[in-house]
Amino acid sequence: MNFRTEIDFCAKSEISYRDNLMFIGSCFSENIGNYFAEYKFRTDINPFGILFNPSSIANAIERLITGTPYAEKELFFHNGLWNSFDHHGSFSHSDKNECLQNINQQLENSADFLKHTTILFVTFGTAWVYKRKDNGKIVANCHKMPENTFVREKLSVEEIVENYSELFSRLKEFNPRIKVIFTVSPIRHKKDGLHENQLSKSTLLLAINELQQKFDFANYFPSYEILMDDLRDYRFYGEDLVHPSAEAIKYIQEKIGNYFSTETKKLMEEIQQILKAENHRPNDANSEQYQKFLLETAQKKEKIIAEIKNIQQQN
Repeated sequence: MNFRTEIDFCAKSEISYRDNLMFIGSCFSENIGNYFAEYKFRTDINPFGILFNPSSIANAIERLITGTPYAEKELFFHNGLWNSFDHHGSFSHSDKNECLQNINQQLENSADFLKHTTILFVTFGTAWVYKRKDNGKIVANCHKMPENTFVREKLSVEEIVENYSELFSRLKEFNPRIKVIFTVSPIRHKKDGLHENQLSKSTLLLAINELQQKFDFANYFPSYEILMDDLRDYRFYGEDLVHPSAEAIKYIQEKIGNYFSTETKKLMEEIQQILKAENHRPNDANSEQYQKFLLETAQKKEKIIAEIKNIQQQN
């Protein structure tokens, strides 16, 4: 008897060590991105920091395409920090010049990376957005500004599809080789209300479905369904009962294996053995046996990294 519903999906894109992978979107995109980084893929993870709504994510991708540096007038001062409405608080700084420099340095680096990106992972978190009352612009982060600074609205399926249809046309001109893998974060936004959260996630899923039908280089990875339907148990959540547990994240990461070539899986298995060896804690760290073990592990690591770099240089 089968007591759970495993998720089957078609991986339209194959991922190998020849690829350059960019991850942009919610905090769940960092869970996925860090997994690839740990296994020595070439990655760029959230160049604007964590972004939740499709509009702000699209704005970030557009800015990477144009490469237009941020100006001082695009920053604002609040609670002792200089901030950008386009960026996560991780870019905020008490020094304006430092804030601007960090933002523009990351923009320059990531714009160049996007030019050579072969697979772009886009993770939507919510369809709810906050618009500034003074100019009507959607913000990526409210930076704890007073609530009356913004108007809260929910994007429609049509708005998301129209926005990304225009964006993808420019993205393909900028980088003809790029492919996109959409995901919807399985993290529920309880503050929105559970019903409102469900409406939000449904909006994101419907929009992605339309974009998949419209663009043959777009694919969908069902992280949302894996947690909601396959795992479907609160033991796979953290203490807040909202974020997936480490065990759930690991399970979802393993499902990404559907995208890997046979060659890639083999190399990843070798790296996994090295990671296990590096995390090993001996009874006697000074013993001759353990020192020999460390030397052998370092040699294996050096060999596998050289092999991966050789593959990457072929791209």
